Amino acid sequence: YSIVHTLVENRSPSCGYALLIIFQAAALALAVLDISGLRRRSLLAIQAVGTLPAFLAAFAVHNAERNENGAVLPGEMYYTSPAMFLVQAVWLERLLWVAKPSND
Repeated sequence: YSIVHTLVENRSPSCGYALLIIFQAAALALAVLDISGLRRRSLLAIQAVGTLPAFLAAFAVHNAERNENGAVLPGEMYYTSPAMFLVQAVWLERLLWVAKPSND
């Protein structure tokens, strides 16, 4: 909410992108602490896929057409939405793959 609020209401994209990077870095740090069975590169790859939808959404909201007051138009088409959904589904599948029980 705070990211979208800074991108749309406050019209401060640099602050919004900074918040996005901070929150995604915190998620990555928690994943490194939580998922210790994977090598560092595979864990970073899985989490990098998880950060893409957030960056695509922020980019889409930042570049959306606005009215004369600066508000995003209600009928705005976000063409990156299917890509965000697909990447989110792939990321969740990868997390299920990581969470599966081992054979031993």
